[in-house]
Amino acid sequence: MNPKTSFKILNSSDTEMEIIHEPECFTFNLPINQEVLIETKAKLEAIQLRITIDEGKIVVSILDENSPYNVLHNGEDVFEKYI
Repeated sequence: MNPKTSFKILNSSDTEMEIIHEPECFTFNLPINQEVLIETKAKLEAIQLRITIDEGKIVVSILDENSPYNVLHNGEDVFEKYI
């Protein structure tokens, strides 16, 4: 049994931040000064984050390397409706 591990992404920029669930390309716009919690099973290289800027907006793409993950905003899984 692999325990869960987690980390937060805080949007401290001056615009919304786009969070993308890859490879499906589901998107969630994280408001300014808000955060999401990423939960995944504890494995070496469980996920990969790709951070870019697109038309002045920070974009964080989350790629499932070895285990599924959840992205939580205010306690709700923002991609649950897609999966």
